[in-house]
Amino acid sequence: MTSVGALMAYAVVGMAHLVAIGVDADAVQWVTKALLMPLLALYAALAARSRGETPSRLLLWALGWAWLGDIVLEYGGTAPLIAGMVCFFIGYGGYAVAFVRAGALSRLRLTVLCGYAAFVIAMLVWLWPGLSDQGLAIPMAFYAAMMAFLASTAATLGARIGAGGALLLLSDALIGVRLAEAADIPGQPYWVMLTYMLGQALVVTGWPHVRRGMR
Repeated sequence: MTSVGALMAYAVVGMAHLVAIGVDADAVQWVTKALLMPLLALYAALAARSRGETPSRLLLWALGWAWLGDIVLEYGGTAPLIAGMVCFFIGYGGYAVAFVRAGALSRLRLTVLCGYAAFVIAMLVWLWPGLSDQGLAIPMAFYAAMMAFLASTAATLGARIGAGGALLLLSDALIGVRLAEAADIPGQPYWVMLTYMLGQALVVTGWPHVRRGMR
């Protein structure tokens, strides 16, 4: 399989997952969700090999933890939710480290950082009562701070990765709205997964351009 084939498979499985959400096909949702990150990791590995490079271990680290988080979150209850949040915190931390190593801090714009920080703070203020009722407010605050940093550093590495970081933050914000029961968003599971899948794909497909710029 080529990297293009792996990316096409990711797109097909992603579309199948979105259709499964629409028709409430739980088994199909579970299977397709479990395939998403492995397919994206396969793309990253094949794309790197085609360029005569080794795949970024931090990228694969992030995708591996995201895959584990996807699986854990399929189980209901507070404990799986916290465990899933930890998985994504560790995984997205890998992205953040990769971005910093690529020189993101030296290019970080204060306006972007403040903008994402303001967004996260506003969301936390809005969602805090609902999150507190479920014992999730403090964990979510730490997680949100990390996501603001990830999105801010992603914005320094080009439009594609910047958009990916923004979409990942938006996806998690939508999850927060649902957890806090702060608003009823039509099609919320659909939008969560669409922004998540697009965000991951944009970060991973944008990374080769960053690596070329590091040479």
